[in-house]
Amino acid sequence: SFVSEEVNSFKVTVIDPFGKIVLNHDKQDFIGEYTKKIDLTSWPKGVYVIQVKTQDTLVSKRIVLQ
Repeated sequence: SFVSEEVNSFKVTVIDPFGKIVLNHDKQDFIGEYTKKIDLTSWPKGVYVIQVKTQDTLVSKRIVLQ
């Protein structure tokens, strides 16, 4: 989750350990608090990357499923 204080468009992407996009979510003209829950229980073990991309920013975090 995160908060956008200005109107912004963004994309949330989850990439699996092999570089394949397994989730892609676009939100246009958004302002306020954004929360997205993702059920990972059926996904294979490995290191996943979550990216949140706006018009001028890219934030990337790793998640390890064991």
